[in-house]
Amino acid sequence: MKKTANKQVICQVLMEAAKTDRNIVALCSDSRGSGSFGPFADAFPEQFVETGIAEQNLVSIAAGLARCGKKSYAVSPACFLSTRSYEQCKVDVAYSNTNVKL
Repeated sequence: MKKTANKQVICQVLMEAAKTDRNIVALCSDSRGSGSFGPFADAFPEQFVETGIAEQNLVSIAAGLARCGKKSYAVSPACFLSTRSYEQCKVDVAYSNTNVKL
C-alpha cells in the first residue's frame, strides 16, 4: 500500500469536489508548493486565491468569501496559520461563525 501525505489527499479530495461545486475556493499564503495545492491552482485557477506571505489576510479573505456564500479552505503551514492569524481566526471565523476550513 502506497503512503500518501495528508496534504496531498486533501488536495485530491478538494479537487474532486470542486469539479461539481463552483462555490469551493482554496486560498493559500505563498504555500502552493509546500501545501501541495499546485494541482488545485492549475486545475481551478478561478477558484484559487494566492495571498502571498500574509496569513492574516488569508483568513480574512477566506471569511469574506464565506460570507458571500463560498466554501473557503485556507491552506498555510500550521506554525504560521495558528499564530500569525490568531485574531482573524478568532474574530473573522469563530465569532462570526463563517464557513471557513483552516
